[in-house]
Amino acid sequence: MSVAAESPDDAATSAHRAAALKERIYVAFTVLAVVITLQAHDAGTTPGRALGTLAIAVAATICTVYLADLLSHMVVHAHVPTAAEHRRMVVSTLGAGTVVAPALVSIAVAGTGLYPTSTGLLLAMATTTATLTAVGLLAVRRLAVPRRQRLVVMAGEVALGLLVLALGLLAHG
Repeated sequence: MSVAAESPDDAATSAHRAAALKERIYVAFTVLAVVITLQAHDAGTTPGRALGTLAIAVAATICTVYLADLLSHMVVHAHVPTAAEHRRMVVSTLGAGTVVAPALVSIAVAGTGLYPTSTGLLLAMATTTATLTAVGLLAVRRLAVPRRQRLVVMAGEVALGLLVLALGLLAHG
C-alpha cells in the first residue's frame, strides 16, 4: 500500500495544527506550574493576586511562543512571514491562550466568595489538567496509527502532566 504525498496546502495545514497543539500544551503546562506555585503560597494569595499572576504568566508565555514562531519561521524559510502566514501565526498563538479560561473562571469564582482561594486554585489545577487531557485527545483522535499507540501517547501525556504536578508540589512542599 502506497502513501499519497501530502500537497503543499495539506502540509501547511498539518504544520499549523501541530504548532497550535504545541502552543496550547505550552500554555496549559505554564498554567499548571503557576497555579501549583500559587497553591503552595496560598496563605497570602487573594483571588485578585492569583488572577493577576496567572494572567501575566500566560501573557508572557504567549509573547514568547509568538516570538519563537516568528524566529523559527524566518530560520526555516529564510524570509519574514507573508501577511497570510503572519496572520495564521498570530491567530494560532492567541488561540493558545484559550486553555487558561477554565483556570481563570475557577479563580474568579473564588473572588465572589463562593469558595476560598485555595479551592479556586485546586479547581484551576483540575480544570487545567482536564483541558490538557482534552487537547491531547483531540490531537490523537485522527492519527492514522493503531489505537494502542494512541493510548500510549495519551498515557505519556498524563504521566508528564502528573510529573509536572509532582515536581511543582515537591518544589514548594
